[in-house]
Amino acid sequence: MNRNRFSLLNPATSLSAAGRRPTSWMVALAALVLMAPVPAGLAQAVTTPGRRPPSWADIDNLRSLLTAHGTKVLQQDCNQRGLQGLYHNRSDTIVICRVHRDPQAVWNTLAHEATHRMQACAGGNITDPRQHSAMARALSTYEPQEWRSIALYPREQQLSELEARYTARLAPDQVPRLFRRYCGASGPSNLSTTLKP
Repeated sequence: MNRNRFSLLNPATSLSAAGRRPTSWMVALAALVLMAPVPAGLAQAVTTPGRRPPSWADIDNLRSLLTAHGTKVLQQDCNQRGLQGLYHNRSDTIVICRVHRDPQAVWNTLAHEATHRMQACAGGNITDPRQHSAMARALSTYEPQEWRSIALYPREQQLSELEARYTARLAPDQVPRLFRRYCGASGPSNLSTTLKP
């Protein structure tokens, strides 16, 4: 599956992954990203065209960063059908379920759960509200199954799930950068006490 979907495209010269000129939503997303204030964070950190897929080294890098900040990262057999991972704030633990078959799937889950850790560091959502509709359009267009799964969550958790699913699709170098922005360069952060799968 091509993960270049969340690329920032130059509307004048670039082609989309399908070989077409960018659609109006891509141009709107690019404009929103370029105009976003620095604290907006996530939607600014879109990938560049032609990025490489995540590797085991990228996974180890993110896991090491999380661990350096006091987060336990565990791999476990999970008994709940459909569960791929979870972040538990109270124990500051990320669990990656043993259901993944390749580094891309492991990365998507680890980056998703790391986003919930970033939200805990920030004390709430990590995106500028002006970015939400563009993020939703990008996810619903290119990852419709992920988009539909957000509706399964209680309304008050849907925005945090949008952020987590969007972040999981960013380039491997972007997620650690966002983590450092929201959780600091090193050391543990104060965390709230909610459970976010």
